[in-house]
Amino acid sequence: MIDYQQYAIDLAHDLINGMDESQGEEYIYDTAHEYADGSEHVIYYAKAHEMVAWMHQSRIDYWEGEIEAGSGFVGDDQLACLIACYELSDMISAAALKLFEEQESDAA
Repeated sequence: MIDYQQYAIDLAHDLINGMDESQGEEYIYDTAHEYADGSEHVIYYAKAHEMVAWMHQSRIDYWEGEIEAGSGFVGDDQLACLIACYELSDMISAAALKLFEEQESDAA
């Protein structure tokens, strides 16, 4: 099974390394979402279901509630893809923000 946490950290490193000095937190959130949205773990139903199975139930419940509150019922496969996308985006953002803050404190 894939180490999703390490996968998110690796993507966060790529994101941070691609930033220039004019970009900040908004860029991190937008790019993390793009990275997640294009990930095979979000696009393919089987991989999305694997990621959701890896997640803690409280995170699944949280994202499921957010998705159903915004759009009503979606099918199981689409729900798995959406949950995986939001969770992966959140994981990438958190890792990238941590790296960004470390870079800023090192530069100061």
